[in-house]
Amino acid sequence: MSAASYPAATAAVDILGAGLDCTVLAAAGDRLALVAPEAAPGGFEGAALDSRDLTPGQLFVALAGEQVDGRRFAPEMLAAGHWVLTHDDGEGTAALTRSAAPAAASGALVCADPVAALGVLGRSWRRRQPARIVAVTGTNGKTTTKDLLAALLAGAGPVHATRGNLNNHLGVPLTLLGLVPGHRFAVVEMGASAVGEIARLGALVRPEVGVITNAAEAHLAEFGSLEGVIEGKGEMVEAVAPAGTVILNADSPGFDTWRDRAVVRVVSFGRQGDHRWSWRADDTGGVLELDGQSWPVPLPGAHNGANLAAAILAARALDIPDPELRLGLAGFRGSPHRSVRLEMGGRLVLDDSYNANPRSVVTAASSLLIWTGGRAVAALGHMGELGTDSDRLHRQTGRELAELGLDALVSVGPEAAGLATGFADAGGEAQHCTDRAEAVAWLVNHTTAGDRVLVKGSRSAAMEEVVAGLAARLGAAGSGSTDGD
Repeated sequence: MSAASYPAATAAVDILGAGLDCTVLAAAGDRLALVAPEAAPGGFEGAALDSRDLTPGQLFVALAGEQVDGRRFAPEMLAAGHWVLTHDDGEGTAALTRSAAPAAASGALVCADPVAALGVLGRSWRRRQPARIVAVTGTNGKTTTKDLLAALLAGAGPVHATRGNLNNHLGVPLTLLGLVPGHRFAVVEMGASAVGEIARLGALVRPEVGVITNAAEAHLAEFGSLEGVIEGKGEMVEAVAPAGTVILNADSPGFDTWRDRAVVRVVSFGRQGDHRWSWRADDTGGVLELDGQSWPVPLPGAHNGANLAAAILAARALDIPDPELRLGLAGFRGSPHRSVRLEMGGRLVLDDSYNANPRSVVTAASSLLIWTGGRAVAALGHMGELGTDSDRLHRQTGRELAELGLDALVSVGPEAAGLATGFADAGGEAQHCTDRAEAVAWLVNHTTAGDRVLVKGSRSAAMEEVVAGLAARLGAAGSGSTDGD
C-alpha cells in the first residue's frame, strides 16, 4: 500500500465515527464476507463516480443516478479489484455478497447514506494531507479563477485542482480524495445553487484562503433572489480557517455584506478595492495592471483581468513570490468550452457553451466585441434555473445584448425564445431556431468569413452541439480559452 492510499479500515472507522451506519465487506475466497471495520484489509487511492473513469486502486462510488444506476456496476468493479462505496437499501449487502466474485484486494463499504459517507471520507482524508488549500466560489468566473490559480501555484510546487466542473456535494469530496502527500497546494472549486451549500462544502475543505469572484442573478429557482445568492456565496467567509484570508471583489453586489460578515483577514480587489486593477486588450488576450505591475492575461475580456487579479492575490496570501507565480502562469491551460477561441471557415467563433446566466452572457458578448471583424452574432440557448423570473430575465438579457451592439442574435430552443424577443424589441436583428441543427444551418448560411460568432447556453441547452455542428460544416482550429461562469 502506498503512502497516498486510504486504508479501508480507516475509511470504515471514519464513517462509523460520523454516526453513519456502515457494513464492511471484504473478499474471502470467491465471495464477500462481513468483517470488523478495524480488520478490513487493503485500501484505495482516490475515487470516481463513473466506472469508466476508474484507475487501478480507486474507490468506486456506486450511486443511483438519474440516468444510470451505478450500483449495477459494483460486482464488476469488485471483480476488477476495486473497493466500492454503495447504498444499503435492505438488499444491498446481501446482493453484493451473492453476486460479487471479488478480487482478493477488493471490498465494500455499504452505507445507508453513501453520499454523506463520501463527504466524511473526503473531509477525513483532507485533514491527513499537508497541502495548503484555496477554495474558490462565485456566480461567474470561478472555474477560470481556479484554473488561473492552479497555474500560478504550479510555479512554486505540485498542485492538485478540481477537475472540470466537479464542484458540488459529490465533486468536492472526490477532489479531496485525489490529494496525495506530494501535493504542496490544492485549489478546490465550490459551486452552489442554494443557501447552505457553500457552508457544507466549506466544512469539508476548510481552506486556508477563500475567494468569492462575484455574485449575480443565477440559480434563482433555489436561491430565490440576488440577495439569496449573496447570502449563499458569502458562506465562504466563514468556511476559511481562523488564521486564513478571504479574497473579495469590491465591485460585486454583496461586497459590503461579505466584508462585514468576515471574521478572518479580508483582501479586496476591484476598481475601488485595496488592490486596484485595470485591463487592456492585446493580440493574445489582455494585460492586467495590478499594484503597479503588468501581468499577461491569457484570455480575452476585462472579466478575466478580474479573475487573474483574484488568483494572484489568493496566491500571494500563501506567501508565494511573484517570480514563481509568473513562471506558473506561463503554463496556463483553460477548461474546455469556456470561451475557447476557434477559427471556422474564416469566422471567429467564441465557444463559451459550457454554461450561462444573464450576467455571463452579456460578459461573453462584450469579449466577442473586443475583436475587430465583420458582423457580431450570438447563438444562444436558454439560461436555466432562473425560476419564475426566467422569461423576464431572458427578455432583459436580449435587450442588453442589442444595446451592447451585437449585430444579430439567434435563440435556440423554445425556452430561449425570450432572448430573441428582447433583442428584437430593442431594434436588433433576431432569429429564433427551434433546435440546434436549425441554428447550425442558419449560422452557416447567414455568416461569412470575418464575422464573429458567440455560442453560449446553460448545460441543459447542450450548445456544444452547435459548436460541433459548425466545425463539421466549416472546419475548426482553435487557441486559448476564457470563462463566463
